[in-house]
Amino acid sequence: MAFLRRAALALAAAAAAAQDAAAPEGEEKPAPIVCPVRGGGYDDRYAVAQLLILQKNIPQAEACLLEAVQVSLGAIALMSDIAAAQRLPLRAAAFSSVLEQLNPTDGETVYLHAQRLGQAGKWDDALAPLLRLRESNPENANIANSLGAAYYQTFDYEKAIGAFTAAAALAPKNDDFAANLKKASAVAAGEEAHDAPMGAPEEKIELKKDEATA
Repeated sequence: MAFLRRAALALAAAAAAAQDAAAPEGEEKPAPIVCPVRGGGYDDRYAVAQLLILQKNIPQAEACLLEAVQVSLGAIALMSDIAAAQRLPLRAAAFSSVLEQLNPTDGETVYLHAQRLGQAGKWDDALAPLLRLRESNPENANIANSLGAAYYQTFDYEKAIGAFTAAAALAPKNDDFAANLKKASAVAAGEEAHDAPMGAPEEKIELKKDEATA
């Protein structure tokens, strides 16, 4: 009941603010649809969304629920990290998939999901997000290396060599990238067996928001 009372107060305050901020006569620019709750957390937004649904104000209800979900993203990311630490790659990939679907334009989130997919052996699924990241971040050696690993694990050695070559050129002092290129080249030439999986090292990358993939 306390949440509902706070929700009702928030709606009343939002209505008053909307009247005060009414657009000048003749100005037709529509106001963005936002949740009327400006403070609080998940419970407050969820309660307000319920009231908005009863009022058939679906757009604002959706805005509140989206903000409520955003509040929960950190917990979902932590669940993915815990699952990975427990060596439960499919569970870790399931959580990272939720994050990627909710935040598809954030490059770091997309990269994390691609890594989780690779750890779960779903290299075919990891290719698409890595290709998008590679296109929007051509100077990032880690992404190039991860793309090379995905190509290698899907037995496309020619493309793997190309990606590993780019990674090694971008980070010439990285011995792991050079070793990956050497291995893929040897396998492609028939000098070595494919043998054990080549895993992309799990490490966070720093991407600017405007560099994130769409």
